[in-house]
Amino acid sequence: MSSLLSLHPSTLLSIAFLLFTTGLALLHILAQFYARYKLHKPIVKLSEYVGVSILKPLVGVEPNLENNLRTFFHINYPKYELLFCVHDDEDPSVPLVRKLMEEFPNVDAQLFIGGEEVGLNPKVNNMMPAYRNSKHPLILISDSVIRMRPEALTDMVGWMTDKVALVTQMPFCYDRDEWGPSLEQIYFGTSHARIYLVGNLLNFVCSTGMSSMIRKKALEECGGMGKFGDFLAEDYFFGVELTKRGWECGLAALPALQNSGSVTSESFDARASRWTKLRFAMLPHIIVVEPLQDCFVNCLLFSLSVWNLTGWNPFIVMAIHLITWFSSDYSLFNNVHGKHMRMDLRRFFVLWLRREFFAPRIYVDAMLKPDICWRKGTYRLAWGGRIKTHPMKNE
Repeated sequence: MSSLLSLHPSTLLSIAFLLFTTGLALLHILAQFYARYKLHKPIVKLSEYVGVSILKPLVGVEPNLENNLRTFFHINYPKYELLFCVHDDEDPSVPLVRKLMEEFPNVDAQLFIGGEEVGLNPKVNNMMPAYRNSKHPLILISDSVIRMRPEALTDMVGWMTDKVALVTQMPFCYDRDEWGPSLEQIYFGTSHARIYLVGNLLNFVCSTGMSSMIRKKALEECGGMGKFGDFLAEDYFFGVELTKRGWECGLAALPALQNSGSVTSESFDARASRWTKLRFAMLPHIIVVEPLQDCFVNCLLFSLSVWNLTGWNPFIVMAIHLITWFSSDYSLFNNVHGKHMRMDLRRFFVLWLRREFFAPRIYVDAMLKPDICWRKGTYRLAWGGRIKTHPMKNE
């Protein structure tokens, strides 16, 4: 210990950062391993097809909404109901939902209008009537941007074993050719996938609600959905409360396919910033660590640390670091995507550079502008993730 204390502070910082980067490299390796082990497994026939109530909260209409909703009427599962949720009967999604319900009369579907105010989170308020009237023991909360594979419900139910109360699909994206959606897909297939996969492997709570299945009985043990009405990231806190009561969380083999028709580079950056602000509010201790795990920041500090300790050329170290990181991300993206990847290597490289280059700017934006703009409101969160002021309406 005394020999360590006698070292120059810059040497100590260099050693500390090399240890941090070693841990980060281990995350890359674990994510590769778990993606190959877990994702895109063959779907097996279930011994029992437990009923599922699918909650679809809707706000407005975007270009791909009809195609996304239509996939839920073609799910290959014998026992499920579709419960559509909207805040008011003037929402433009109402005629679309009614049209689909008439087109598929053999699918058990209902439309709930009006919501129920149980807190400050509009999504929870929107889903409450459907939640209270759901008739099956399993609840699937599925965002409007999700495109559902026919076999995905069977896959999720298959991972809902006796000790499991929450099964999520890892967020990913449906293949689209435009710049914005491809940028979004790369983020969810690399940086986000790495943390999500390793978190699930190590049994950390990292649930996201865009496609999550919950055992209704277990959620009622936690006070029901209404208890989470004052949390903006209600999906994460579902997992926290369930694990406190001894339940486990699982990960489905098929990733969730987001298929928004209105993604641009700017809207993706705003979404990434919003998620960063949520993480800061829920887990304040990661504020210092967050930028250090981004590629270019880590690459710069790693090369300077190696140069400080060994005298090696920092530009050569930086080049090796970047090539290794990119290769790891490209491999992970392939594993998350599965077969028949449409994006070629050159396009992936350009978009990957853009995503990594803008990551520090998104971090700074989240630090300087803590208010969260989401849907029709602007929210401010207290430490711990609770909404602390009533949402202000966006113009």
